[in-house]
Amino acid sequence: MRSLRGRLGVAIGVTAVVSVFLTGLVAIGLLRRYSESNARNDLAKIARAIAADDPTTIGDTVSLPIIRRVLAINGDQAALVTRGGFTLGAASSIAQSINLQPLIGGQEISGTARTSSGSVVYVGVPLALPKRPNVVGVVLTRPVAIARGLLGPLVFRIALSALIALVVGIIVAAVLAKRLTRPLHDVSEAAARVSQGDLSQRVPIADDEELASLGMAFNEMAGALAESQRREREFLASVSHELRTPITAIRGYAEAIEDGAVKGEAGHAEAVGVIRSEADRLEHMVQDVMDLARVGSAEFHLDVGPVDLSETLRDAVAAHQKEAGEAGVSLTADMAAAIEVESDAHRVRQVVSNLVQNALRVTNTGGKIRVSARAEGSAVVIEVADTGPGIDAADLPHVFERSYLWRASKGTRRVGTGLGLAIVRELVTALGGRVTVESVIGQGSTFRIVLPARAPAPAKHA
Repeated sequence: MRSLRGRLGVAIGVTAVVSVFLTGLVAIGLLRRYSESNARNDLAKIARAIAADDPTTIGDTVSLPIIRRVLAINGDQAALVTRGGFTLGAASSIAQSINLQPLIGGQEISGTARTSSGSVVYVGVPLALPKRPNVVGVVLTRPVAIARGLLGPLVFRIALSALIALVVGIIVAAVLAKRLTRPLHDVSEAAARVSQGDLSQRVPIADDEELASLGMAFNEMAGALAESQRREREFLASVSHELRTPITAIRGYAEAIEDGAVKGEAGHAEAVGVIRSEADRLEHMVQDVMDLARVGSAEFHLDVGPVDLSETLRDAVAAHQKEAGEAGVSLTADMAAAIEVESDAHRVRQVVSNLVQNALRVTNTGGKIRVSARAEGSAVVIEVADTGPGIDAADLPHVFERSYLWRASKGTRRVGTGLGLAIVRELVTALGGRVTVESVIGQGSTFRIVLPARAPAPAKHA
């Protein structure tokens, strides 16, 4: 049986069968012991009554036919025990298989004995007979089969009850198996639809804590996949639009040159300048897309080692000084003489370069950009602050999403490919850190990166 529902039903059913069977065995065993104990109590009462009779006549009373017949009603038999261990009476042969020494010593005896005619329960009580001083006790016996005679109807009732309980147990097992596996079946069907592209699938939340956790986890996964697909479509749409612009410009100027529409050296120089500029933009965009796709994949790896963070940041700032000078923006580095960390120097520089490029793009002539770093406990903090136009408070939670600022700007904000900040977040996360942003409209923005001073854990690939 391969289905979980079937195996669960069988498991619960087998458990019910075994439980009922064991309960029946225990109950029958206890009833047998009770019946034997009850028979011994009855025989003890009779024996003590005989022992308490007139000692001058008891010897004759035990042997009277009427007493024997009364005892025979329950299959009981009696025997007198002499001081020498001999027995007299109907139970004489049975008494010989019993240890009579305690009785001869003046103690009551009781128990169960096996005889050639079957097992019996017995009780022995001491006697004192003036007329027969050699007689020291009386033994009464009752066959175990008769003692258990009342068990038949009880066993039948127990068996009937067990059968009813078994049927109920099997029905309950089937219902429970169906109820317990229903959420799993729902998740399985929903997962199959999700695999076919239907990301709107959700499953009801079960009452059981574990199954409820499974349902919530599936719904969160489906929601995350739907959101990821939505962002991917928006990303592809924005990238396609961004790619189309430089390609259109390059094609237009190339066709103009080919058709002879561009005249003179000045015209050719302008066309070549536009083609080169758009080609550079296209190259940057392709590089951004490749970087973003590479982070988190099996191809991405960190080259972790000792890093002089101050030197790395100064190099990143120096690489953009010419660009800052041409834009009329002050770009400075403010950090301690040396900050040693364990990280990937290339990735750290890539993160800072992306933020500096982003700041240069939005900062007007005469503005300032400051890159700083400091140690804070077991971490280091890197800040890139600019005096640009700032970011609206409603946009701050989304600035690291792919192409969000590009879509939100609607041409009012100078942005690049729209992927730079997304790359920054992915790289900082891979380095074991976090990145945040604070901004005030009209005053500028500050991007803050917190990195561990020690080597980050290996990146987990999707």
